Amino acid sequence: MSTAIFSSSGNSVLNQPRSDKGVQNFAEAGMQWAQRLWAAVTTQRSAAVNQPLTALQEAEQLRAMADDLLKSDPHLAQELYCAADRHEWAQQA
Repeated sequence: MSTAIFSSSGNSVLNQPRSDKGVQNFAEAGMQWAQRLWAAVTTQRSAAVNQPLTALQEAEQLRAMADDLLKSDPHLAQELYCAADRHEWAQQA
């Protein structure tokens, strides 16, 4: 059994010639987008690696982990909150 898709003119839509230039333009645009995305990611990554985190930033990351665990493991979340506070206080003293 064969299936064909027909347009209103009766010609098969699948047999119509496609524009290779349009496909090429689409592929080029996709490559340019991927290159810009890769450049942005590697620039952010290298900037993040070069700058160490402050005690406040490390504590905030720990609190974010605790926020994620609060519903599934509230005891561990509370321990993480306390650890974040201790880390901040130790850096201030």
